[in-house]
Amino acid sequence: MPKSALTQEFRLTTRNDLTHVECVINITIDGRELPNLEVMGKALEDAVATVKNTVKESYVKVPERV
Repeated sequence: MPKSALTQEFRLTTRNDLTHVECVINITIDGRELPNLEVMGKALEDAVATVKNTVKESYVKVPERV
């Protein structure tokens, strides 16, 4: 079966400029009728935005380490 995949890697700052996490998001679709890359690209952009917002929000709620 045909397969299509896109990957996005990025570094996300968490608390300040010295703290960060490395992120990798991969979308893979197998099947007879694959969506075009424009559709997959939009889905990947949405996934990246969701991960960025969720991770940043999680560090806002966590108390500062001492």
